[in-house]
Amino acid sequence: MNRSIFAIFFTLVFIFSCSDSKESKGPGSGGGRPPAKASPVEVESVKFGLSAAYYVTTATLEPSSDAQVFARTSGIVRQILKEEGDDVKAGDILLLLEDDDQILRVKQARQKLNSNDREYKRLSKMRKAGAVSPTEWEATKTNFETAQTDLELAELALSYTKVSAPFDGRVVWREVDLGAHVLNGNLLFRVMAIDPLLIRVHIPANRIGKVKKGQSVDLKVDSTPEKISGVVELVSPIVDPTTGTVKVTVKIEAYPEGVRPGDFTEVKIVTDSRNNAMLLPSVAVIEERGEHYVFVEDEGKAIRRDVQIGYVVEQQTEILTGLTADDKVIVKGQRNLNDGNRVKVIEPGQQLVQKDAQQGAVGKRPDKIKDAKKSVKGNKKRRES
Repeated sequence: MNRSIFAIFFTLVFIFSCSDSKESKGPGSGGGRPPAKASPVEVESVKFGLSAAYYVTTATLEPSSDAQVFARTSGIVRQILKEEGDDVKAGDILLLLEDDDQILRVKQARQKLNSNDREYKRLSKMRKAGAVSPTEWEATKTNFETAQTDLELAELALSYTKVSAPFDGRVVWREVDLGAHVLNGNLLFRVMAIDPLLIRVHIPANRIGKVKKGQSVDLKVDSTPEKISGVVELVSPIVDPTTGTVKVTVKIEAYPEGVRPGDFTEVKIVTDSRNNAMLLPSVAVIEERGEHYVFVEDEGKAIRRDVQIGYVVEQQTEILTGLTADDKVIVKGQRNLNDGNRVKVIEPGQQLVQKDAQQGAVGKRPDKIKDAKKSVKGNKKRRES
């Protein structure tokens, strides 16, 4: 009985399979395989424009000048006139030290000079009359000149009690407090010139290319979303033998508020460029085992073209060889194509949809097999009853 049940089951499966095969052929099909449908694709013509090679690195912003201001005399801090963050001009007073001793020394030196000046003038008149010996005249002259020098030294020592800014910039650090006793050589302030800012990058010698003074540089600073540009200020004439790099200094004259020395910055600098280069959208170029190729549309067929690429700039890839200006390059739908496949060009924006012609037929078979199993089970139950 089991053999008869299995025989009935396989007979039904064979019958339904045959009926599906006939339905899939359809009337007038002649039993032949239907031709493959054309794949929808989008195409673009090649474009010509600027192609460039970039070197991208990171660095930190630096001031154009950075100075540590030290005490040039000893004394007590009497007054602090500038604080951290204050903008200063060259010569602005930052700090005052007690100067009582220096003022007295200047007064003393001036009195000595006045005394020697009177003696020098008196002997000058007597010398004209021949009443002064040469030795006495030379001694008086020397004393007068020494008094002049002593006064200049006293005034210089007095000036050291006024600590001033060395250049236009900003106070970024104050090391001393009011009332502190400072010694000659103690650090007092740190001043930076921040207009302009500088950034120094080291480019490998084999990538320095056409970098030159005056060239524009794209910058991306962490502290601001705004785009910033700089200009190449200096290109070192030598290669660092330790690192094999060339130092390039970039000047930044205009930048948003809040950008400051020490900010982390991405630097993008052109090292080479070519005008009138053949360009394609990068998505059109397919890479396989180190080789590059594209598909072009020719009379409804996809034709594979091996290409040699140049520079890749954002979403554009430079094509050196393999294409002509008249080629229509497939930019969408090319990933599943083979050389010689039929294609249909659609307008940009239309959805690329491919329907499987046999999906409906294949989808019916599991249902019919289930129906066959139910029929066999029904026959089995009737026989047992």
